[in-house]
Amino acid sequence: MWKRKAVAALVLAGGMMLTQTVGAQAAPAQHPLNGTDPTETGCNVGAYVVKSWDMLNPVYNEVQGKAQLVYSPKCGTNWVNVYGFTTGYTYTVFMHAKAEGSWFFDTTVDAGDSAATLQTYAPGSTCVEVSWHIKNSTSLFREAWGTSTIC
Repeated sequence: MWKRKAVAALVLAGGMMLTQTVGAQAAPAQHPLNGTDPTETGCNVGAYVVKSWDMLNPVYNEVQGKAQLVYSPKCGTNWVNVYGFTTGYTYTVFMHAKAEGSWFFDTTVDAGDSAATLQTYAPGSTCVEVSWHIKNSTSLFREAWGTSTIC
């Protein structure tokens, strides 16, 4: 079983939630499942992996981690699982829905660990962007990275 280490940050700078007013209309309110734990909300039940990425480090031409975008049809939410394989590296994933007012969620693990981001509300064909990187723990050099948009 993997443990959960997650950090939430807003799309907008400074970690502050900004409400944008256009004319007399305010931006839509955040969905109550944004920023929640998929296991604690029961959204993990019936969820499935939409896409999986091998985290390939081209410096050594080896797969050093894995990232998985997960979707819950029950809740209309997504989150990302991350797994670290190689000692001496950290593995970070970032995820956000490509929708107005969406939040960024990220999590980082070391070798032998796994974790999941908090979930974001992204029902049906809402696009979700997932980015990942591998960082050398000693030099702090980012040796590998990737980004995908999934709709």
